[in-house]
Amino acid sequence: YQQVGNATWVGVAFMLALAPVNVVVFSVVGKMRRKVLKYSDLRVKMMNEILAGIRILKYYAWERPFAKEVTKIRDSELKALTRLAYVSAVGFSLILLSAPIIQPILVFLTYIKIQDEPLSAATAFTTVALFNIMRFPFAFMPMGLLQFIQSRISLRRLAKYLELPELEKYVVSEPPSDDDPSTASSQVGSITIENASFAWTASGSKIGPIDDAAEKAKKKKEAREAKKAKRRSSKAGPSAEDLRKSATAEQLQKMRKSTSLGSKLDELDGTNHSSFDAEWGPDNYVTLRNITCTIEAGSLVGIVGTVGSGKSSFLSAVLGEMEAVDGAKVYIPREESAKEQKNSNFSSYCAQTPWVVNDTLRGNILFGRRYNKERYDKVVEACALLDDLAVLPAGDRTEIGEKGINLSGGQKARVSLARAMYSEETKLLLLDDPLSAVDAHVGEHLFRRAITGEVSADTTRLLVTHHVHFLPRCDKVIVLGDGRIKHYGNYSDLIDEGVDFADSVDVTKSDDAPDTAAVDASKTSSSSDKGATPAATPGNSKDDKNGAEDGGSDDKTKAAMKKRGQSLVQKEEREEGSVAGSAYMHYARAGGFCAFLTMFLIQGVGRASEIGASFWLAYWAENAISASMAGTPLSDEQTVWYLNYYALFGIVAVVGLTVRSILMAVHRLHASKTLHENLLTRVLRAPVAFFDVTPTGRVLARFAADMDKIDLDLTQSIGQGMGTVFSVLGAIGAIVAATKGTFLIALLPMGYFYYLIQKWFRRTSTELQRVTSISISPIFADFSQVLSGTST
Repeated sequence: YQQVGNATWVGVAFMLALAPVNVVVFSVVGKMRRKVLKYSDLRVKMMNEILAGIRILKYYAWERPFAKEVTKIRDSELKALTRLAYVSAVGFSLILLSAPIIQPILVFLTYIKIQDEPLSAATAFTTVALFNIMRFPFAFMPMGLLQFIQSRISLRRLAKYLELPELEKYVVSEPPSDDDPSTASSQVGSITIENASFAWTASGSKIGPIDDAAEKAKKKKEAREAKKAKRRSSKAGPSAEDLRKSATAEQLQKMRKSTSLGSKLDELDGTNHSSFDAEWGPDNYVTLRNITCTIEAGSLVGIVGTVGSGKSSFLSAVLGEMEAVDGAKVYIPREESAKEQKNSNFSSYCAQTPWVVNDTLRGNILFGRRYNKERYDKVVEACALLDDLAVLPAGDRTEIGEKGINLSGGQKARVSLARAMYSEETKLLLLDDPLSAVDAHVGEHLFRRAITGEVSADTTRLLVTHHVHFLPRCDKVIVLGDGRIKHYGNYSDLIDEGVDFADSVDVTKSDDAPDTAAVDASKTSSSSDKGATPAATPGNSKDDKNGAEDGGSDDKTKAAMKKRGQSLVQKEEREEGSVAGSAYMHYARAGGFCAFLTMFLIQGVGRASEIGASFWLAYWAENAISASMAGTPLSDEQTVWYLNYYALFGIVAVVGLTVRSILMAVHRLHASKTLHENLLTRVLRAPVAFFDVTPTGRVLARFAADMDKIDLDLTQSIGQGMGTVFSVLGAIGAIVAATKGTFLIALLPMGYFYYLIQKWFRRTSTELQRVTSISISPIFADFSQVLSGTST
């Protein structure tokens, strides 16, 4: 204001006029960003499912159909990215970045119109310098606002997760209050359930999709249609909403028996009779109903039932993983020491689907617990793993791939069983059909040595099984049907009562997944009884002689096999040194090499126009001073002529910024599409062996974090780098031109000093980014494994 007076208010008015435009721009950017995240989540989810079933996909040659499904989602994501890119390019470049260029033009135009004094060099350059102070805030404001929008969207998505209903605790570590301490229900490890019902979803809980934009739009449409229907039916009688509000469920059921009222409720309310009954039914969400049983401590209880009868749900209810209905409780008394320990090994669970993680075989059994050799050897022998350890290249040090890729189905089941039985502190053992994936003789060994053997002594065991021949050897048998306990008692007593167990099991489920890696029946029995493996059995004298002759080569072969077995998953590659120029060229060609070069050309033209405006301003001020000193000040026509050229330079700079941003958006979109298509093609065409040694999380990180950087972050980095380079070159060129080359004397040592600084910083920053990128893959891999084994 001190420099140009009232002309300042024109610049202030221009900034205020930009405020509503910025609001519109950022609202569109936020909306498009949410859409991008929505489709990105769907795409990564689809890729996770593809990678989980990559073997089936390969066997059926379904690469192309699934690639088309991923491409469809990617096309929807690219549409949102296109709108986001163009709105950001035009909105930010044309509005925000151009503001410091346009404002001086408007201020100078106003100044020469309202002021009597000519525009002096001091006034002009001081005003331009003050506006240049605004350049960097305006340049970084879009990036800051974009980060704010992305952070707010992410926080809202996280908040929706964190605000989901919590699972209420209903497992009580005390015996029932009215029980005598000497009764069976008061013993440590016993289970008491009295007339309890359980469900997987709590009554009245509203659990919907995380991204409920489509659901909200559907509700709005239904609300509009309901209003229209209400207006149409205002003359015909009361609306369905009024009927619902004024009538109870029983009255509504009676109304539906009437043809007119029932059709009105169905037509106006958008429901039918079956959906109404499902909504108002009292037990439609209950999985287990009226469960009453007392399981004594240290007993073995067999649980049988048909498919969908609630066997696995019964174990989940005991674990406390279901929703209790009407305050149901499960009483499992514990010792005082176990109550105080949050991470005690009081209960162990063996899921129906074995959970094996990417670790050594020993690590999968120990699972972070202290290694006890005596206990470990007993558990391994009881779970029939001795012969498997002899076959594996590195024994129990062999690395197991993701989801137990290098183990058979029976081996995974026995490893999972060994993990559940390893802890000596376990008092409650829940086994969800662990014998279904093994041969009959192996199942007999597991039942005799593990489930009823020494390793599980004094442990309460709940065994879900479809093998009826094991039931006579159980202490009690629970027969489930339709979510209820149909029968409970000794096997002999139930037989006397006429219970037909053939109708209580899935007779179609047989040993169709034999454990091919298991040992022979006789060998299993002998090795189990003697505690030795076939590999440790001495051979005859002739074999010993031949073995002595070839002992050196055998030892080398075994050592090589052991080394290979200890390392299955390949380590992620990490480059060293500076980023190769081929990487930049590859990205430039992916989006279009001509567009990439044109960006730099237009950026140079725009920057040159900005510098030309400064020189033209100096020329204008110099001529104005000369004319004023000569007594012939510049006329209005001359002043407008100088101002027009100054405005022309500014407009060229603004157009250059805008065109550069649009070209960057075009190049970014083409590069994103090309790189994602190439990545998807390479991954789907990779051999199955690649997926055996490459964690799923490492592949998902390429489709999630890395693609997100290419879609959004990389363009901002290129724009910042390009703008900084041309700003420095323009400043150096302007200073050199103004000083007629004398500045080069001081520039050379300063340039070398800055080169050393940026070289050191660039190396550090590059290595830090590489470490960050590599550290993301294990997080994806571990989290994917954790999600697959949440029940365990």
